[in-house]
Amino acid sequence: MSYQIRQKFIVILGLVILSSCGSSDPRANGIEVKFLVGSALKDFCDQAAEKLNRQNPKLENGKPYYLKCEAKGSGDVVSDVVSLATHLKQGSLPADAPDFPTLISVDGEIYQAQLQSQVAALFPGQNYIPGVADAALLTSSPMVFMVPSDLARGVRQQSDLYKSLLTAKTHKDLAPDNQSLPLYFVMGAPIRSNSGLQSLVAQFAAVSGKRPEDLTVSDVQKYQPKVREIQSKITRYGVSTGQIANDMAKNGPFWASIASVYESSVIEANANRGETRTRFEAIYPQATFTSNMRAILPNAPWVSADEKAAAEKTIEFLRSPEGQKIATELGLRGARGRTGG
Repeated sequence: MSYQIRQKFIVILGLVILSSCGSSDPRANGIEVKFLVGSALKDFCDQAAEKLNRQNPKLENGKPYYLKCEAKGSGDVVSDVVSLATHLKQGSLPADAPDFPTLISVDGEIYQAQLQSQVAALFPGQNYIPGVADAALLTSSPMVFMVPSDLARGVRQQSDLYKSLLTAKTHKDLAPDNQSLPLYFVMGAPIRSNSGLQSLVAQFAAVSGKRPEDLTVSDVQKYQPKVREIQSKITRYGVSTGQIANDMAKNGPFWASIASVYESSVIEANANRGETRTRFEAIYPQATFTSNMRAILPNAPWVSADEKAAAEKTIEFLRSPEGQKIATELGLRGARGRTGG
């Protein structure tokens, strides 16, 4: 076969494949609701999308739409959206570019506030990113320590794990008296993971003796040296909470024996134990947070009228009994009946 004939054959085959995909996929001509979520909502979003899309949903004007999910660490979600918004302001990316998400969610309200302030700095007075009060609550999960069951009793004996990290000289110093196995502590990178950022705030709360909401800038400056000591005992950092929990379940206690993750991460790890058969327990620290995951619908030029309408219907589905059932089955806490959304 000559080069010219082979090239024509490849082009024709490609057109046939594209044509076939377009005709068989009912979503091909629909409105895409691209949902960029933090790692805690990955499975929830994926399963909800599968269920919603099977229903072939349509807007009031008859236009079909579908949900598509993408999950990253919450810090990376913020960075991606801010980067896209920057390109929009510079004129290097049009508002209708498919790169922009229609809906956004981060694994906690600290990162939502960061997203709002950083986009507001690019577009003063525009209010493209709604605040917490204007973003519908989808689900939530408290921060916990994820520990293998055979180590949990000993870890519970420590009144404050962060203070123990501060005074420990080696990883073996963290182990209970009846155990020779060192305790390796892991957490999310605070600049990329919401659980990592919240863990960092909890560490400041532990060493200062103050509640997280009472911490001031001067407190942060004053207690930085002690928190740095705690951080020096961290074995490794993960890019997202979900990745930390999965790696811990997969790699065993010598990779990590304590991880700062979400309650839902522990429930999911126990539901998917597979060959490891390791069972984990959730230990609730003294200074903890409940991470609220919200649906952030930008009031921005990259969200068209039809996309906004489709996003609003998607939020309705995610908050419906059908959608909330998916969340609770994954170990997340439901949003229905709670205040603040």
